[in-house]
Amino acid sequence: MNEPHDSVALAAAATDLDFWLGTWRGTWTRDSAPGEAINVISREFGGHVIVENFRAQPPDTLRGLSLSVFDHAEGCWKQTWVDDTGSYLDFRGGPAGGELHLSRELISDGEELLQRMIFCNIEPDRFDWLWQRSRGNGTWETVWEIAYVRVSDAG
Repeated sequence: MNEPHDSVALAAAATDLDFWLGTWRGTWTRDSAPGEAINVISREFGGHVIVENFRAQPPDTLRGLSLSVFDHAEGCWKQTWVDDTGSYLDFRGGPAGGELHLSRELISDGEELLQRMIFCNIEPDRFDWLWQRSRGNGTWETVWEIAYVRVSDAG
């Protein structure tokens, strides 16, 4: 990642998530059932915080909110996700080979697990989002994949 004292590189890194700004329609298939969501992404708090409002469409009911900030001291993105199931997830990361990776470590039932989100296949009006997990053995399993298409630009 960037050196903390490189202010030009850090300023540029703080725009890594700008591709995500706007309103998106996401579609997926999980357990043979199709799903759809509307995801509205905006810059708030003087442009320092990227706010995500995720709302699954019926029959799904998941609603969630994430806050993402670029930590200039550590040179990485940090994201907090909360939702109507009571989930609280905290991620960190940044660009990786044309993608954006945000990951976290946790202990579940005494076992170390890794979880990550990957924003990939990023184009101006579409991208794919992957939710993956690993049992710490270097192998990643995709648990949920959403194809996003832009509905409208930020503004």
